[in-house]
Amino acid sequence: MTVSVIIVNYNTAKILKDCLISLYKFENPYEFEVIIIDNNSTDDSKNLIKEFCLKYKEVKAIYLNEKVSFSEANNKGFEISTGEYILIMNPDIIFTESLLIKLTAFMEKENSTGAVCPLLIGTDGKFQRRYFQRFPSLLQFILFYSVFAKIFEKSDYLSNKYLQNNELNTESGRVEFTEQIPCAFLLTKRKIFEESGKMDAGYKLFFEDVDLCFQISKNYKIAVDTDLRITHLGGSSFKTSDDHWLHGRFIMSMINFFEKNYSGVRTFILKKLVLLNSYFVLFIEKINRIFGKEDEYRLRKHRYLL
Repeated sequence: MTVSVIIVNYNTAKILKDCLISLYKFENPYEFEVIIIDNNSTDDSKNLIKEFCLKYKEVKAIYLNEKVSFSEANNKGFEISTGEYILIMNPDIIFTESLLIKLTAFMEKENSTGAVCPLLIGTDGKFQRRYFQRFPSLLQFILFYSVFAKIFEKSDYLSNKYLQNNELNTESGRVEFTEQIPCAFLLTKRKIFEESGKMDAGYKLFFEDVDLCFQISKNYKIAVDTDLRITHLGGSSFKTSDDHWLHGRFIMSMINFFEKNYSGVRTFILKKLVLLNSYFVLFIEKINRIFGKEDEYRLRKHRYLL
């Protein structure tokens, strides 16, 4: 019952090292293999990965000569995997207890479950609820990603209904069910991963895990074992001094999700809402410029999107 742990690495050598050390500290190496896809890193990642390959026979590596999407990189790792279970995992995950035997045992017992993860705990010791989202909708965009977001973002009722699963009881000590879980740590069966179409390489950044969970949820439930915990450092590969471009990538990926999974009418409406929203923001910032209150970062975000 081998678990193939697939990790896509991009310029996160130190974090990857801590991740692998924690994995070997808490898990039985006879129960897993590790496949690291180095996404054309420019730091010391390749040397570190080669060291681990020499040290541990369970570690395999793929070195890409050009940077590809997260989905494509994971699919390349899947191609050389042999495990009955597939664990898509970020390099910024730190094991603090044994998880694999318990999670695979649950999956063996509950055939109606298609994917599972433990609670993701941040370095502040708190549950990272923002990673356990509702599936995208037009109202989600309007309420939480448009110019109206500041009005509605503090509404627990609207947040729970349209943005994230606030009903997920992290203190229950049992398995809870939710709409989606993040690919920071997503365990599924090999056959379910294949049935669901694997990861869609059409997503260049963001919504890869949303789409994967959406495909899995057509036939199975998505679970969170609240009795198990893992530390997630969160977003280490995307830290930058100027990340205005992330907003545009996020919104375009949301549109891609709509195009693939929803009706043409809903997709058309979303595209129009996105354009109207960005043009409205640019108009507001022109007015703010008159009073010396222009938000240059906000301008860059929406100019990049347009």
